[in-house]
Amino acid sequence: MGCCRSFCGILVLLLALLIGWLQVACPQPHPTGLIFATVFTIMGYNKPMTEPVPKNLEAAKKHEGERTLTLASGAKMPAIGIGMCCRPTAYHQESVYNTILWYLLQGGRHIDTAEIYGNHVAIGQALKEAAKRGVPREEVFLVTKVWPEDFGYDSTVYAVERMLQDLGVDYIDVVLMHAPRKLAPLLVWHMYMEGSVDEFYNHGCKNHVACRRNTWKAMSELKDQGKIRDLGVSNFQIDQMKELQALKLAPISVHQFQYHPWLPEFQQKVVEFCHANKIAITAYNSLGGFKDKDKALVIEGLKAVGKKHSRSTGQVLLRWALEKNVSVIPGTGNPKHIKVKSFERKNRKTWASTTSL
Repeated sequence: MGCCRSFCGILVLLLALLIGWLQVACPQPHPTGLIFATVFTIMGYNKPMTEPVPKNLEAAKKHEGERTLTLASGAKMPAIGIGMCCRPTAYHQESVYNTILWYLLQGGRHIDTAEIYGNHVAIGQALKEAAKRGVPREEVFLVTKVWPEDFGYDSTVYAVERMLQDLGVDYIDVVLMHAPRKLAPLLVWHMYMEGSVDEFYNHGCKNHVACRRNTWKAMSELKDQGKIRDLGVSNFQIDQMKELQALKLAPISVHQFQYHPWLPEFQQKVVEFCHANKIAITAYNSLGGFKDKDKALVIEGLKAVGKKHSRSTGQVLLRWALEKNVSVIPGTGNPKHIKVKSFERKNRKTWASTTSL
């Protein structure tokens, strides 16, 4: 029993030290973000991070003829971007800086992040350095997100102002509402103790519907002020999008959610709704997500298409999404994988064969 107590005490101490270090190394305004940072930092222990960019590396021109999706404002969102979430190099600040600088100098222009990822400052520093090397801010398409903890009019305004400052920019191309509901730790317990049935009980807006509406109102006004170019949502269902549309404020320009060939039927209806309402779609987990990601490695149809075009099965899946008029944001911290590769269809039959996977 004594050994257990000693071991547990040491474990708690080490965990406290890790969390304390992360609060400095990966600044986080939200407890959930700190949990994300802790998990991915542990996952990345003793693994290579992103190597520095050579000081003499000059900026390549942005990709000529790249696919874009037209948003409500008329802006053109590059169909291929880089996602800055959910891997160790996205929470290691030096690697974030190096990753973004590699990406921009090699011609990439679409960056997807969120405040909860804790990497805004490093991204802003990379944007500043890239500008010095010939990549102007106006060429970069920057997307970030407001976490539900910041929902409500005043807190959303403050969150966006904070994001602008951390990123070191005058405007953000797209700001998304990260999720329609809270995913906060111990939330159920707090709701039970407070006798509440809504996770926004401690917000001035009091419930999730009112908080989403107030957030959209604040974002719409920030758009009118030129601090945001387009607005969007992430992980929303159709009724939640209709709720925002009913406000008759800024239109929903982008919806970001999990998208791949194994999408559930109810999510396919979301896709149809977005296309019908001219809402651009950005896909995360394009390779199948946590549940189906291994399918890309074993399905013969995918392997055959990849072999024919000298591309990996992962690249085939990304191209499948592009053929569906969906933007993709794969993530990597490896400079060898950062450079965008593409290949053209020789005929539509090739791609039609992947739609039924």
